[in-house]
Amino acid sequence: MKGAINYIREVFGDTPVFTEILKEQTNVLPFYITKEYTFWEGNLLDRNIVFAKKLTPEHFTPDQYKKQQELLERNFDKVVVFVLSDLETYNRNRLIQKRINFVIGNKQIFIPGLAFDIKEYALKPQRKEYLQPAAQCLILFHLQKEELNQCNYKQLAAKLNYPYLTISRAVENLKTLGLCKVEGSKEKTVYFEFEKKELWEKAFESMRNPVVKNIFIDDEITNEILFKSNINALAHYTDLNDDKQLHFAIHQDLFRKLHKEGKIKRYSDYDGKYSIETWKYPPAILANNEYVDPLSLYLTLKEDNDERVQMALEQILENKGW
Repeated sequence: MKGAINYIREVFGDTPVFTEILKEQTNVLPFYITKEYTFWEGNLLDRNIVFAKKLTPEHFTPDQYKKQQELLERNFDKVVVFVLSDLETYNRNRLIQKRINFVIGNKQIFIPGLAFDIKEYALKPQRKEYLQPAAQCLILFHLQKEELNQCNYKQLAAKLNYPYLTISRAVENLKTLGLCKVEGSKEKTVYFEFEKKELWEKAFESMRNPVVKNIFIDDEITNEILFKSNINALAHYTDLNDDKQLHFAIHQDLFRKLHKEGKIKRYSDYDGKYSIETWKYPPAILANNEYVDPLSLYLTLKEDNDERVQMALEQILENKGW
């Protein structure tokens, strides 16, 4: 998937988040399908998509790909896009004639369901730089938990519990966006020249919703690794009335680990005792006791159309005091 991710990032100026679909979810598919593909969930142009990564270089006929696409879209109830190895031009044209969705790394994207066909030489939009998850977590830590001015990379890694290399890349990301300066050569330290309110305002346009996916579970999980989110957290920080539905946040890697260990036996996209948000960065780093931090919460709900929610979000910023 690496080549496809890099190409999508180059074309759209964004790095989509891909999550591999577990084999348990594909057991209903025919064996001849599951042995040929791995399946990944991702988001492109605000649409949920399933990417079917071909495991072998040999190709099916266009008619076979068409039947497979129809079968997979019925199963996943999402647009399905084949991620293929290199393919001769005339065979690509045959796939296009059959309106088969595909991505060929560094060559072409054809997804008529999303109304675009982009070739390598046809379109190079300007990239919009976003904060990487670790960089966003770092700046939110500085804004809410502890000032990080004059901290070196080793100290930052210890405070945020991130690997040293991840911190190095995060700081470079912040520096590229003009949100921090780096001092020193052998032992580099970080310096934020803006006051906190101004820094939040400058960083806001580059920040993204930390939620990867919303799902539901019935399994009981210790509250030490789950943090109340969504309306539950918003009601805690503001005057908004609470919700009977219990909402929690957890880091996506930890969720996958718990599922693999059998501590989360099943999950649903539609209903369950607990509503779970999987996050791009660990909510534990920024959490206030049992609740997710206010600014990450703001980012998760800023697109909500409920007027009451928007008024509560305004209250969060008013209460910051900076």
